[in-house]
Amino acid sequence: MHIIIKAFPIVFAVVILSSCNSGGQAKIDATSSQTQEAIQPGAVATSATGYTMTATIGGKEWQATSMMPPENAGRIVGYFKNQYIGLPFNKTDMVVGKKIILGEDEAADLSLHNGCLWINTKGEMEITKVTDEAAEGKFFFTTSCSSDNKKVEIRDGFFRILFNKK
Repeated sequence: MHIIIKAFPIVFAVVILSSCNSGGQAKIDATSSQTQEAIQPGAVATSATGYTMTATIGGKEWQATSMMPPENAGRIVGYFKNQYIGLPFNKTDMVVGKKIILGEDEAADLSLHNGCLWINTKGEMEITKVTDEAAEGKFFFTTSCSSDNKKVEIRDGFFRILFNKK
């Protein structure tokens, strides 16, 4: 009887640890890995009420998982894994109805990490909502890969940025 009482905590620990290892830890590790992969250094996680960027790239839905605060980067940049979309940012342009023509003077960046240098970008960004805390806008643009002239269309773009409070 004395041996059974001493062995019980060990058996209990083995049962608990083996049940925890049956996938729960793997799920936690996968989620942790995805979160770490999604957050770029200096960026903040996107959320339904905070920073947000979505678009359709070449017909496929795209959603940023993190964004760089624009006051830090001087740009509106949304990241998903190893991809990003970058848009011009000037706080004085954050006025409802303001349209910014995207091209050589006001660059839109696209990085799909496929070896393309994207050139001949043409499109538009429009500011749709501004408060003391945030700004929202919509955007679209087309761009071409310098190596093969393949065009990609970015449409239905939306962003929300938050302003740093000083």
